[in-house]
Amino acid sequence: MRPKLIRLFVVVFFGAVRCLGQGTVPLASSGAADPATTAHGVKLGGSAPRQLGVETIKIASEQAGAYNGMTCDSDGNLYLRGEPDGVPGIVKLNAKGERLAVFQPKSADLKVDRGGAFSVAPDGDVYQLIWAREISRYVFVYRPDGTIRSEIKLQPGFAFSPNRVAAFPSGGLLVSAVERDHDPNNPVMWPFEGIFSSSGTLLKELTLEDDDKLRDMATSGDKRVVLPTDPSSNLAFAAGFAETGPDGNVYLMRRTSPAIFYAISPGGSVRRFVFDPGESDFMPSRMQMSGGKIAILFRKELTMDEFLSVVDLKGHEIATYSEPVIAGRHALGPAFVCYADNPERFIFLTTTEDHKLGLVIAKPQ
Repeated sequence: MRPKLIRLFVVVFFGAVRCLGQGTVPLASSGAADPATTAHGVKLGGSAPRQLGVETIKIASEQAGAYNGMTCDSDGNLYLRGEPDGVPGIVKLNAKGERLAVFQPKSADLKVDRGGAFSVAPDGDVYQLIWAREISRYVFVYRPDGTIRSEIKLQPGFAFSPNRVAAFPSGGLLVSAVERDHDPNNPVMWPFEGIFSSSGTLLKELTLEDDDKLRDMATSGDKRVVLPTDPSSNLAFAAGFAETGPDGNVYLMRRTSPAIFYAISPGGSVRRFVFDPGESDFMPSRMQMSGGKIAILFRKELTMDEFLSVVDLKGHEIATYSEPVIAGRHALGPAFVCYADNPERFIFLTTTEDHKLGLVIAKPQ
């Protein structure tokens, strides 16, 4: 059982914890278009995997780069966190690749160190975790045009390191984070999930069913969740994802195999479900939502093999798609930026031969 933590009320600053799971996603190079595609051989449980056809579209106005955050909204606009034009920020592109806005974490009153993970609310506002040059952590809320609507100071009452944020329709926030153990010699972090008001007040702390087990895995040095170079890491927490669903709940995914999901209501009720694709050595590397569906990219890092599974909001499998291989090369890559279901398509980022940003659009055959 989880012991009661002795939280240090801004007496000791525990330092900036590296935000795992926000690492840069390199873009794979796109080869010449080849209409002949073959499915990569992955044995999957459940229904037989379906095939995908792909096409690549070049965005001539955007140079390819490295991005450490990406998603889309219900209108098909793409949001990429990197350094557009050499300035850190989130660039917003429409479905044609035209730039609509840039969200930059600048403040007249706050000394911003860096921006972190972000999510897009159903109304088009963008919520981004902000590291300032102080103990407290913030969330910046941007309007759809890139201007800042509000700066929210998160007030849990203790020092913590947030790694995911998503907004409820009411304006409240679900924040997933980690905090240090009260024993300074113990590097293993504790998970924290809390619901905050739109002004940053902690309304409710949540205890999720798998938290203790996943922390115990980190304590034992389990390589499925711990980086060899960082004993304080826990990829199950830091490399998961959070997104607001069409039902108003926030869906929080843990990076585990099988994939664990929690549907969290604005009031703090929690519904847990699990999706097991039948391949334990493939980890859920990214998720994207569209309507009442969740698309999950499963990836095996050693071989770079991938497949996509689509499930409903209870974890029931709708379809699984094997990754196309074109001329012996993986066609998709890790940069899964968008899922749309009308018509169904999966969008990935790539680099074209002339170093421009490209979109790989995969559609069921």
